[in-house]
Amino acid sequence: MKTTENYEQLLARFTKRLAQTNPEDKERVSYLKGCIDTVQYLMTGKLPRDGNHDGMKDHQPSHGHVRRDLDSLD
Repeated sequence: MKTTENYEQLLARFTKRLAQTNPEDKERVSYLKGCIDTVQYLMTGKLPRDGNHDGMKDHQPSHGHVRRDLDSLD
């Protein structure tokens, strides 16, 4: 089983794949850009400046901490 990659490794992988992707494959390009935006958000807490997040404040990055207290959702 492969170990979990850190954010920097994921960002490098998605960026490399984007550079290798045919620009005419718009669906794959969009997908990879979304992956990059997601990893950058998780790293920094800053939302993409793509026009879809106007008026929303940036957040503090979670640093990989996942809340597992699901009982509080009841």
